[in-house]
Amino acid sequence: MEFTQDDYVVRTGWRGIVLPLLWVLGWIALSAGLWLAHWRPGVWRDLVLLAAGAALVAECVRRARLALQRKVVFTVHSGGIYFGDGLGPQNVPWSRICAVELFRERIPQLKSQTVYHCIGVRSPGAKQVQRPGNGPAARPVPDRSVACILAAVRPDLIPGHDGTVRHAYRRMVGWRVNRSRLAKAVHRYAPEVPVIDGPDYPPSLRWGEGLRAKRSVSR
Repeated sequence: MEFTQDDYVVRTGWRGIVLPLLWVLGWIALSAGLWLAHWRPGVWRDLVLLAAGAALVAECVRRARLALQRKVVFTVHSGGIYFGDGLGPQNVPWSRICAVELFRERIPQLKSQTVYHCIGVRSPGAKQVQRPGNGPAARPVPDRSVACILAAVRPDLIPGHDGTVRHAYRRMVGWRVNRSRLAKAVHRYAPEVPVIDGPDYPPSLRWGEGLRAKRSVSR
């Protein structure tokens, strides 16, 4: 797609290489420490260590290549909002957009979690539907979670409760939007569309709400 100077265009940058680079430096420090300690793990453990290092270096190279390419990953333009990364380019017309949202997506990993800053668009709807190009934050909430949310009297956390669902979104990995510039661009082309802080994924209950849900379910 071609964009004009009035459009708000976001491209890949060097932000995304920082974390992989830290991983590589950590791997180098770990390897050096083991070598200095005369650690003799065996052939298979050596191969695992080397494979992990190769994978980290490859990810650094991949993200550096993307940064150099300055690939368009997000654009607010006269025809709607364009997402250029993820599983494939996607353009959402203004007629399908009732809000632009910023939110966080938490992905569990062993005993920790990775938090992604995301940007997406909401469209009218009563039930969340999974669409190509989106991650888990745009999937329907599992029935078990819905039951807990309803028991906690927080139906607002269920997609479709307010008449809107998450139509499309992307994780901002290696790039960020400027909220002020984003709001100005959205207002320029669709003044009736707000820029909001959307609900995080997965939906989370506060301690008191979780306790209320547990009591309700146990009855």
